[in-house]
Amino acid sequence: MRRYAWRGIWLVALGLAMLARSAAGMGDQPAGAGPAAEPPWPVVNSLSGEEVRGLRDGEGMGLARAAELNGYPGPIHVLEAAREGKIHLEPEQRGAIERIHAAMKAEARALGEQILAREARVEAGFREKRMAEGDLTREVEDIGRQRTALRLAHLRAHLLTASLLRPEQIEHYNQLRGHASQAPDRRHGH
Repeated sequence: MRRYAWRGIWLVALGLAMLARSAAGMGDQPAGAGPAAEPPWPVVNSLSGEEVRGLRDGEGMGLARAAELNGYPGPIHVLEAAREGKIHLEPEQRGAIERIHAAMKAEARALGEQILAREARVEAGFREKRMAEGDLTREVEDIGRQRTALRLAHLRAHLLTASLLRPEQIEHYNQLRGHASQAPDRRHGH
């Protein structure tokens, strides 16, 4: 456990620093916007209600499925399994995974808010017949960068979570989730 704990603690610290740096770089929000301001959510008819809710709430929306299906558990799923008594976590594992989840959730919500605002601007530009090529290109490219950052936040959380778990915990988790039994091979940088 100690070998995994020290490596995991180091990776968690690195990951949280990366999440904080990423969240700090999301400064194109208007003044006063953000989680504390609770802005009214724009109506975006081009997205489903489920997509809007997922972006607003920082949900996974399948963005980390590549990790999940290949032996890199999601932090919320590990925590839920532990709460239900289905998987045992050491206290330091639980605390570190809770921090990973909280940091990822905060970043995902901030990015989701930005994506929704940009999607609303694209939709309004077309609705009001004022969309210009330059504006369209800029908005869509920005949405793409924000969606990439959102997926990275979710995948990174899976990577960090797996680094804290022992192979037998991952094996048990995979069985609980109905995934192929495969713990990640961390000897090659995974």
